[in-house]
Amino acid sequence: MENKKKVLCLFNRIREGSIEKIENGEQSDNFYFGMLRLKHYGYPAEYLEIEQFFSPTVCNFLRRRILNIHFVHALLFRKILKYDIVFTSTAFGTLLLWTLYPFRKPKWVMFDFNLLGIIGKRHSFRQKVLAWLISRSSGIVTISREGAEEVKKEFPRLAEKVKFIPLGTDTEWFLPHPEIPEENTIFSPGRDPGRDYATFFSAVLGLDVSVKVTARSHKLKKYEPIPGNVTAHDFSSKELVLQYAKSKIVVLPLSIRDEYYNAMGCSTLVEAMAMGKAIIATRSATMESYIKDGENGILVPKNDSEAMKKAILELLNDPEKRKKLGEAARKTALEQCEAEKHAKDLVQFFEKI
Repeated sequence: MENKKKVLCLFNRIREGSIEKIENGEQSDNFYFGMLRLKHYGYPAEYLEIEQFFSPTVCNFLRRRILNIHFVHALLFRKILKYDIVFTSTAFGTLLLWTLYPFRKPKWVMFDFNLLGIIGKRHSFRQKVLAWLISRSSGIVTISREGAEEVKKEFPRLAEKVKFIPLGTDTEWFLPHPEIPEENTIFSPGRDPGRDYATFFSAVLGLDVSVKVTARSHKLKKYEPIPGNVTAHDFSSKELVLQYAKSKIVVLPLSIRDEYYNAMGCSTLVEAMAMGKAIIATRSATMESYIKDGENGILVPKNDSEAMKKAILELLNDPEKRKKLGEAARKTALEQCEAEKHAKDLVQFFEKI
């Protein structure tokens, strides 16, 4: 297909060296959020970060002492102008420069993981500025169906340029491994800050099952004493797939604030679904965009350790139900969350704006 537009992705974490790992089969391309696949549909995409232009010492100093994730790309603003579309979930400082720039500039598309949470009730000056910046963007992609509707209400000027696109996952990297026997293990993956470990640890306390979480030990100190059956791990990409495969259940305990929809946990959710695992998740607007309770997963109320424990025990004692939920989850991932579909949907949205 003939190339149409050049897309630039601005990430909040360093990506240097990861493309080589993907090419060598060491990890999936999930955390590029479709970037590497956009070229399949005529939209070649790249990313920029200061590590490509300055020494590690200078970059480390700039990131830690002077700039944050919102302003770090501002140093590269002139390079950004040569692209047709900028796609990012952060970079608000750079968005400010883009808004004020008076000449030809690329379209600016926000990838919404927590936009409404960031602007809150617009009480502070900072929140008002961020809301104004978001309102000036060219379009917004949400990963929650309800999130799209809430964003449209908050930014009516953009109503026609807001689109719910299910988050994609590499269903060839994350796939069922029936040859690997299940162990008596519950797995709770994900490193984002929106985890309700207090409820989760209360739910698994005293259960005759091993519980593994992907969190660094020091992050769990505030939950001490941690149940004796819980251990924290730092899995590599391949180890992560193996742990999914060996686990009987995947549990996503999420911290939910009622006033804002919460997109936390979505990346690990679609991974677990692609793995064909039985999933228990805290009910949220985002989880409800992917899980139909009792059909391809189980949703439990927030902060309800008893409901979570009941769901865990039910699945531990019912292998047939685990299998049924896992197969349905895999089917949903293939139909709605396949990485190529996600990239194609993004391209269609870029063309619309």
